[in-house]
Amino acid sequence: MSETTVEVHTARHIAERTWRFLVQRNLVEQADHPPTRPLFYVLPRRERAVLAFDPLALKSVDRLLSPRTLHHLSTALGGRRVVAMNSRGVFLQIAYWPTPSAPPASHPLDLRQQPFPLHVPIGMTKRGPLWLSLPEMDSVLIGGSRRMGKTHLLHGWIQALLHGGEATLILWDGKGGVEFGRYAGRSGVVVDPSDGREGMERAFAEMSRRADLFRQAGVPSLAEYVRRTGDRLPPLALILDEVAFLPEEAQAVLTDLVAKGGAFGVYPVLATQRPDAQAVKALVRVNLSTRIAFPVPSVHDSMVVLGRPGAEKLPKRKGRLLLVWEGRLVEAQAFRVSLPDAGAVRPEAATLLTDRERRLVEAAVRLGGWFRIRQLAEVTGESRDWVNKVARRWEAMGYLTPVQVNERGHRLGRRVTGALLRAAGLGGQADLADEAD
Repeated sequence: MSETTVEVHTARHIAERTWRFLVQRNLVEQADHPPTRPLFYVLPRRERAVLAFDPLALKSVDRLLSPRTLHHLSTALGGRRVVAMNSRGVFLQIAYWPTPSAPPASHPLDLRQQPFPLHVPIGMTKRGPLWLSLPEMDSVLIGGSRRMGKTHLLHGWIQALLHGGEATLILWDGKGGVEFGRYAGRSGVVVDPSDGREGMERAFAEMSRRADLFRQAGVPSLAEYVRRTGDRLPPLALILDEVAFLPEEAQAVLTDLVAKGGAFGVYPVLATQRPDAQAVKALVRVNLSTRIAFPVPSVHDSMVVLGRPGAEKLPKRKGRLLLVWEGRLVEAQAFRVSLPDAGAVRPEAATLLTDRERRLVEAAVRLGGWFRIRQLAEVTGESRDWVNKVARRWEAMGYLTPVQVNERGHRLGRRVTGALLRAAGLGGQADLADEAD
């Protein structure tokens, strides 16, 4: 078959499918087939077919040429490019073959592109870089075949949250801290080198303390608590890699964290190769709000991770992923992440506090362990109102003693406790803590 014959046959195919599309969309005055007079003429060209329309046969030229209709027509024609013209007649130029969609290119992670402190990088999509808010994602399941990029994605999230500086992190990598131990010396990071129970118990204890604070304030959620008290509790990200290695008894704690954590500002992120019933219990999996899949070997695996097929069709390229977001599938290429030196590990410096809160504790240590509002505000440059709100919250959490008085009844102020010093990574200053701790 000659090239000209192929063009004629392809142009005829495009014309027939376009005619059916226009009839289904009620865009033509006549819907009979064959039409009593030509709706359009087909002019085969080298790489495209040109459809020249009779304007009198159209119900609405503006509707036909609208971007929405042209987009839907392109979709109905298998992704062929459609270009409209309305100069001395109505014309549609339609490519013979669908435009191959270029896969998203891999780009290095640029933390300067972070929109807000709690946004984490997903990757590069056809529309550009995609970052999503961790509180909006709430709880996350990440699954996919081995060596496809799950752990590197988590490294990008950790680095972004550290760059934002507003979240505290509890990390467990299922490898005794070999992977995430490189972040142990950072302020606001706790790395669990055990079997995962210690990190989850700390996250659960924090969630329970926040539940007590919410009950005292009479609020049902973190947003309401912040709005009513003005005390901005730092979000807590619990990032667990290779959850298949978690002990069985940890699953019950994980269930509560996934089901309730988001309301208290605790956001679990779970990653595993195959999140089946053995790795992640169904009760945990069903409550994970956001799903991300790297390439998987079968439709069944895609259904387990995403709740729908698609991940089995991803190219086996490291970093390629699918995300279910706002009811639709989004394909992206994860950013390339530079990893910090794994040798720079100082687990004794682990802390659950933000940089701002840790400076407050360090100032209290310099004052002999006394947490006096006016003095600390002057030393740190913070407002007395903010320091006072932190003091009330920390007292409720057991981080500070109640206000102490001398034998004459004069108020001396609160004192730091060992729990606060440990949370700030200052356990070596335990001699400054109140004896009651």
